Amino acid sequence: MRKLQYIAIASIASVFAFTSCSSDNNTDTEKPVVDLIAPKEGAKLEAGKDIHFDMVVSDNDGLASYNVDIHNNFDGHNHSGGDNHTHAIKTVNPTATEGKPFAFNKTWSLGGVKNDKIHHHEIIIDANAKPGNYHFVVKVLDKSGNQTMEFRNIEIVPTGEGDGGHDHDHDHDHDGDDHDHAH
Repeated sequence: MRKLQYIAIASIASVFAFTSCSSDNNTDTEKPVVDLIAPKEGAKLEAGKDIHFDMVVSDNDGLASYNVDIHNNFDGHNHSGGDNHTHAIKTVNPTATEGKPFAFNKTWSLGGVKNDKIHHHEIIIDANAKPGNYHFVVKVLDKSGNQTMEFRNIEIVPTGEGDGGHDHDHDHDHDGDDHDHAH
């Protein structure tokens, strides 16, 4: 009789143990989806002008923020591993002494939305930026801490030598808003 009670108690205990382990594993591990529309790979961006920035982002749980980091690639480094993409473009004027290397790093909040279209022109390249190869890095973070990174090789060129603007339909009147979010 005792043996039967022991088996019954052990069976009931194992049912509770397996049930409690499998029911609470709802951790979000899905990374945000990023479609970086502009700038394009290899874009020639003019010193003293704004950068046309355009992307669409989404996440299953909610988006926390995005970061844009622009830094020079005068040493020819690349970003490897994870979501990183590496590309080679022709080195332009690597020994140029005029100008100061351009650098930009800023984070914007996305407030937990699941989808967003981001478009703005608030990143201005310094007029005295040193021409050459740069990396344009976008990092998108979701509410659970998952991150997706997109990379572009861009080139900063003297005024008048850029790609010549951009073609798209949108209203440039942002009424003082730093960037356009269409939820």
